[in-house]
Amino acid sequence: MILSFPWWLLKMKNLSPRQRLIVQLVTQKGDLAVAEICQATGISPATAYREIQELTRLGQVAKIPGGIGRVEQAATRCLHCGREVSPRLAFLIERQDGSQQSACCAHCGLLALAEVRSAMTTDYLYGTLLNAATSWYVLASAVSPCCRPSVLSFSDRQDAERFAQGFGGEVLDFSTAQVGVRKLMALSQH
Repeated sequence: MILSFPWWLLKMKNLSPRQRLIVQLVTQKGDLAVAEICQATGISPATAYREIQELTRLGQVAKIPGGIGRVEQAATRCLHCGREVSPRLAFLIERQDGSQQSACCAHCGLLALAEVRSAMTTDYLYGTLLNAATSWYVLASAVSPCCRPSVLSFSDRQDAERFAQGFGGEVLDFSTAQVGVRKLMALSQH
Protein backbone atom coordinates (compact mmCIF):
# COMPACT_ATOMS: atom_id res chain seq x y z
CA MET A 1 0.00 0.00 0.00
CA ILE A 2 1.25 3.48 -0.83
CA LEU A 3 0.68 6.19 1.75
CA SER A 4 -2.20 8.21 0.34
CA PHE A 5 -0.88 11.59 1.44
CA PRO A 6 0.76 13.25 -1.60
CA TRP A 7 4.13 14.43 -0.22
CA TRP A 8 4.82 16.41 -3.36
CA LEU A 9 2.08 18.90 -2.39
CA LEU A 10 4.15 20.04 0.60
CA LYS A 11 6.99 21.22 -1.61
CA MET A 12 5.13 22.29 -4.75
CA LYS A 13 5.27 25.91 -3.63
CA ASN A 14 9.10 25.79 -3.79
CA LEU A 15 9.16 24.59 -7.39
CA SER A 16 9.35 26.64 -10.56
CA PRO A 17 6.32 26.53 -12.87
CA ARG A 18 8.25 24.20 -15.21
CA GLN A 19 9.16 21.87 -12.33
CA ARG A 20 5.53 21.83 -11.19
CA LEU A 21 4.46 20.83 -14.69
CA ILE A 22 7.01 17.99 -14.76
CA VAL A 23 5.86 16.70 -11.35
CA GLN A 24 2.20 16.90 -12.40
CA LEU A 25 2.94 15.00 -15.61
CA VAL A 26 4.84 12.23 -13.85
CA THR A 27 2.08 12.01 -11.23
CA GLN A 28 -0.51 11.55 -13.98
CA LYS A 29 1.45 9.27 -16.31
CA GLY A 30 3.66 7.35 -13.90
CA ASP A 31 6.82 7.42 -16.03
CA LEU A 32 8.20 10.11 -18.32
CA ALA A 33 11.03 9.76 -20.83
CA VAL A 34 13.48 12.64 -21.20
CA ALA A 35 12.09 13.22 -24.72
CA GLU A 36 8.56 13.58 -23.28
CA ILE A 37 9.81 16.13 -20.75
CA CYS A 38 11.50 18.11 -23.54
CA GLN A 39 8.37 18.01 -25.69
CA ALA A 40 6.01 19.01 -22.87
CA THR A 41 8.16 21.87 -21.59
CA GLY A 42 10.06 22.99 -24.68
CA ILE A 43 13.47 22.55 -23.04
CA SER A 44 16.66 20.90 -24.26
CA PRO A 45 17.74 17.44 -23.06
CA ALA A 46 20.56 19.04 -21.03
CA THR A 47 18.07 21.28 -19.23
CA ALA A 48 15.74 18.33 -18.74
CA TYR A 49 18.55 16.38 -17.05
CA ARG A 50 19.24 19.35 -14.74
CA GLU A 51 15.56 19.52 -13.83
CA ILE A 52 15.50 15.75 -13.24
CA GLN A 53 18.53 16.06 -10.97
CA GLU A 54 16.92 18.84 -8.92
CA LEU A 55 13.51 17.15 -8.69
CA THR A 56 15.19 13.91 -7.62
CA ARG A 57 17.20 15.77 -4.97
CA LEU A 58 13.96 17.28 -3.65
CA GLY A 59 12.31 13.86 -3.53
CA GLN A 60 9.67 14.83 -6.08
CA VAL A 61 10.50 12.13 -8.66
CA ALA A 62 12.57 8.96 -8.94
CA LYS A 63 15.17 8.42 -11.66
CA ILE A 64 14.50 5.49 -13.93
CA PRO A 65 16.39 4.41 -17.07
CA GLY A 66 15.74 7.04 -19.73
CA GLY A 67 13.67 9.38 -17.59
CA ILE A 68 11.74 9.71 -14.33
CA GLY A 69 8.94 7.98 -12.47
CA ARG A 70 6.72 8.50 -9.47
CA VAL A 71 8.27 8.35 -6.06
CA GLU A 72 6.77 5.36 -4.32
CA GLN A 73 6.36 6.09 -0.64
CA ALA A 74 8.73 3.65 1.00
CA ALA A 75 7.56 5.00 4.33
CA THR A 76 4.28 3.13 4.40
CA ARG A 77 5.41 1.83 7.77
CA CYS A 78 6.13 3.92 10.82
CA LEU A 79 9.77 4.95 11.16
CA HIS A 80 9.59 4.33 14.92
CA CYS A 81 7.39 1.27 15.60
CA GLY A 82 6.93 -0.26 12.14
CA ARG A 83 3.12 -0.12 12.08
CA GLU A 84 1.22 0.74 8.91
CA VAL A 85 0.81 4.53 8.54
CA SER A 86 -2.80 5.68 8.35
CA PRO A 87 -3.49 9.08 6.75
CA ARG A 88 -5.92 9.77 9.63
CA LEU A 89 -3.13 9.77 12.22
CA ALA A 90 -0.01 10.37 10.10
CA PHE A 91 2.88 12.43 11.48
CA LEU A 92 5.09 13.59 8.60
CA ILE A 93 8.73 14.51 9.09
CA GLU A 94 11.15 16.26 6.76
CA ARG A 95 14.78 15.84 7.80
CA GLN A 96 17.47 18.51 7.35
CA ASP A 97 18.79 16.63 4.28
CA GLY A 98 15.37 16.89 2.62
CA SER A 99 14.42 13.24 3.12
CA GLN A 100 10.87 12.56 4.25
CA GLN A 101 9.60 10.00 6.72
CA SER A 102 6.26 9.05 8.22
CA ALA A 103 5.23 8.01 11.69
CA CYS A 104 1.98 6.19 12.35
CA CYS A 105 0.84 8.71 14.98
CA ALA A 106 1.93 11.72 17.04
CA HIS A 107 3.28 9.37 19.73
CA CYS A 108 5.90 7.90 17.37
CA GLY A 109 6.45 11.19 15.54
CA LEU A 110 7.33 13.04 18.74
CA LEU A 111 9.71 10.23 19.74
CA ALA A 112 11.42 10.30 16.33
CA LEU A 113 12.13 14.03 16.13
CA ALA A 114 15.84 14.73 15.71
CA GLU A 115 17.53 17.01 13.17
CA VAL A 116 14.21 17.83 11.59
CA ARG A 117 13.59 20.69 9.18
CA SER A 118 9.82 20.47 9.54
CA ALA A 119 7.14 18.16 10.87
CA MET A 120 3.44 17.91 10.11
CA THR A 121 0.82 16.11 12.14
CA THR A 122 -2.81 15.31 11.47
CA ASP A 123 -5.61 16.97 13.43
CA TYR A 124 -7.47 14.13 15.15
CA LEU A 125 -10.89 15.78 14.78
CA TYR A 126 -10.70 17.28 11.30
CA GLY A 127 -8.04 15.23 9.50
CA THR A 128 -6.20 18.33 8.31
CA LEU A 129 -2.43 18.67 8.27
CA LEU A 130 -0.95 20.90 10.95
CA ASN A 131 2.46 22.29 11.74
CA ALA A 132 3.58 19.94 14.54
CA ALA A 133 5.39 22.73 16.42
CA THR A 134 2.25 24.85 16.77
CA SER A 135 -0.18 22.01 17.45
CA TRP A 136 -1.70 20.94 20.75
CA TYR A 137 -1.57 17.37 21.98
CA VAL A 138 -3.66 15.22 24.31
CA LEU A 139 -1.40 12.71 25.99
CA ALA A 140 -2.66 9.42 27.47
CA SER A 141 -6.40 9.79 26.83
CA ALA A 142 -8.82 6.85 26.96
CA VAL A 143 -8.92 6.95 23.15
CA SER A 144 -5.96 5.01 21.79
CA PRO A 145 -6.31 4.42 18.02
CA CYS A 146 -2.64 3.58 17.58
CA CYS A 147 0.35 3.47 19.96
CA ARG A 148 0.24 3.67 23.75
CA PRO A 149 0.28 5.97 25.53
CA SER A 150 -1.90 7.69 22.99
CA VAL A 151 -0.90 11.12 21.70
CA LEU A 152 -3.57 12.88 19.64
CA SER A 153 -2.99 16.14 17.73
CA PHE A 154 -5.29 19.16 17.62
CA SER A 155 -5.14 22.49 15.82
CA ASP A 156 -6.04 24.58 18.84
CA ARG A 157 -5.99 24.35 22.59
CA GLN A 158 -9.76 24.64 23.01
CA ASP A 159 -10.41 21.55 20.86
CA ALA A 160 -7.76 19.63 22.79
CA GLU A 161 -9.23 20.71 26.15
CA ARG A 162 -12.77 19.75 25.12
CA PHE A 163 -11.54 16.36 23.95
CA ALA A 164 -9.62 15.81 27.21
CA GLN A 165 -12.74 16.70 29.22
CA GLY A 166 -14.60 13.87 27.57
CA PHE A 167 -11.86 11.27 27.20
CA GLY A 168 -9.23 12.21 29.77
CA GLY A 169 -5.60 12.87 29.13
CA GLU A 170 -3.32 15.85 29.54
CA VAL A 171 -3.31 18.82 27.14
CA LEU A 172 0.23 19.80 26.17
CA ASP A 173 2.01 22.06 23.70
CA PHE A 174 4.64 20.67 21.32
CA SER A 175 7.71 20.87 23.58
CA THR A 176 5.91 19.60 26.66
CA ALA A 177 4.34 16.75 24.66
CA GLN A 178 7.78 15.61 23.48
CA VAL A 179 9.03 15.48 27.08
CA GLY A 180 5.80 13.90 28.36
CA VAL A 181 5.74 11.02 25.89
CA ARG A 182 9.41 10.27 26.56
CA LYS A 183 8.78 10.20 30.33
CA LEU A 184 5.79 7.88 29.96
CA MET A 185 7.80 5.57 27.68
CA ALA A 186 10.67 5.46 30.18
CA LEU A 187 8.25 4.60 33.01
CA SER A 188 6.66 1.79 31.00
CA GLN A 189 10.06 0.15 30.44
CA HIS A 190 10.68 -0.31 34.18
